[in-house]
Amino acid sequence: MGHLGDTIAAIATPMGEGAISVIRVSGESAIRNVANRFRGKHNLATAKSHTVHFGRIVDVRGNIVDDVICTIFLAPTSFTGEDTVEVSCHGGIHVTRRVLECLLETGTRPAEPGEFTQRAFLNGKLDLSQAEAVADLIQAQSDKAYMASLDQLEGTLSKRIRLIRDQLVKSVGLLELELDFVEEDLELIDKKKFEQSIESVISAIEKLLYTYKYGKVWREGVRVALVGVPNAGKSSLLNALLHEERAIVTDIPGTTRDFIEEKITISGILFRIIDTAGLRQTEDSIEQEGVKRTWKVVQTSDIIVLVHDSTNLLTNEELEFLDYVRMNHPKSGLILANNKIDLQANKAIVDIKIKEGLIVETSAISHEGIKLLIGELEKQVLDKSQIESKESVTITNERHYSALLRTKEGLSSSLESSRLKESGEFIALDLRRAIDAIGEIIGLVTTEDILDNIFSKFCIGK
Repeated sequence: MGHLGDTIAAIATPMGEGAISVIRVSGESAIRNVANRFRGKHNLATAKSHTVHFGRIVDVRGNIVDDVICTIFLAPTSFTGEDTVEVSCHGGIHVTRRVLECLLETGTRPAEPGEFTQRAFLNGKLDLSQAEAVADLIQAQSDKAYMASLDQLEGTLSKRIRLIRDQLVKSVGLLELELDFVEEDLELIDKKKFEQSIESVISAIEKLLYTYKYGKVWREGVRVALVGVPNAGKSSLLNALLHEERAIVTDIPGTTRDFIEEKITISGILFRIIDTAGLRQTEDSIEQEGVKRTWKVVQTSDIIVLVHDSTNLLTNEELEFLDYVRMNHPKSGLILANNKIDLQANKAIVDIKIKEGLIVETSAISHEGIKLLIGELEKQVLDKSQIESKESVTITNERHYSALLRTKEGLSSSLESSRLKESGEFIALDLRRAIDAIGEIIGLVTTEDILDNIFSKFCIGK
C-alpha cells in the first residue's frame, strides 16, 4: 500500500454508462484539493461536515468539465476516519475519467485496491473482520451470503471474538502474575476453575468452527457437477434447472467438449451447476481434454449428479464412476438422476443402490422430477432446522477458520499442560499462542503481509 499520509482518489462506482458516478477522495488535503477544482456558491474549504454542495469541476485552465455534487465528511466522522469528499458527476465513462483527472492534477494520487477500507481499519473505524465483510458484502451473490456478510459488518463476529479473547487475557494475566511470586509459593489462580474456563472456551470455538461447514457454502456457493456418458441428457438437465436454453443439445455424442458453469439460487443459497463433457473413451484429442476436465471438476465438487439415460442399463463407465466417487470422494453428495423417464416405453430397469446417495427420476424434456431434484440438492447441503439453532455467528472466511483452529490447538496444549501439573510458564506460553491466533481475526495481531494480502483483493475505490 502507498503512504498513509497521501491524499487518494478513485472512482467508487462501476465503470459504464449510468445516471451518476461517484469519485471518492480521502486524506489530509482531500477538501482543499477538491475545492481547488470546484466552482460553486460555497467554498468547500470552509464547509461543515455532512453537507452537500452543487457546483462545477473545472480543469487547470478553468474550463468546465462537469456539473457535480460534492458531499463533505470531516474527520473523524467519515468512512476512512479522514477528511473525505465524494464527488457525484454524470455517469459516462469519459466524463467520469475527466473529473478524476482534474482531481489528480491537484496532487491527489490514485488509490490502490482496498486502500479506503484499509485506512478505515488503521484509523479504528472497523476491525479487520469487519473490513473483510465490506468486500464480502459487495461480492455476495445470494441471500445467505448477503446476510452473513451484513452480520459480520455489524460486528457480530467481532463481539464474540473479543469476549473469548478477553477471557483468555484475564486467565493468562493471573498465570503470569503467579509466576512473579513463584518463590513465595502463592497460588493466585484456582487450577480446577482455570481448566474449566479453558474447556468452556474450547467448546465455544468448536461451535464456531462447525459453522464454517455451511458458512463456506453461503460465501462461495455449492459446486454441483452434472456427470454422465454422452447423450445421457446432462445439457438438457442443465437447461431444465436454469429454465433457459443455456447449453447446446443435439443427438450427436460428445457435443459438450468443455464444462459449462451456470449459477442458480435455491432458498437463498448459491448453486454453481457445472455441465461436463461425457464420460467415454475417445480418439478425439479435443474430447479427451474435455473428459480430463470433467474429472478435475468432480474432484472439486460438493455434490455430484450422475445423469443416467433411463432407456439403457447402467454402463461400465457409469458403474466405474460410482465406485470411484465412493472410494475417493466419500464426503461429496451423490445423486443419480435417472433421466429421460418421459420415454416410458423404452425405460430400462435400474437395479442399483448408491451408498449415502439416492436416485431421482427426472425428465429434462417434460420437467418431471426437476423440483424433486432441486429439493434434494438443497437437502444435501443444509439441514435448516439445525442451522437456525446452532449459532448466531457464522464463520464464512477461511482465514478466520484457520485462526480458530490454531487458537483451539494452543488452548488444548495449555489445558494438557495444566492437567499434567507442568510449570505455569508452559501453560502461559500456549495460552499466549492462542490469544495471538484469535487476535488475528479482528486485527489485534497483524503483519504488513497479512494486510496487503487482504486489501489487495478489494476493488479500487473501496
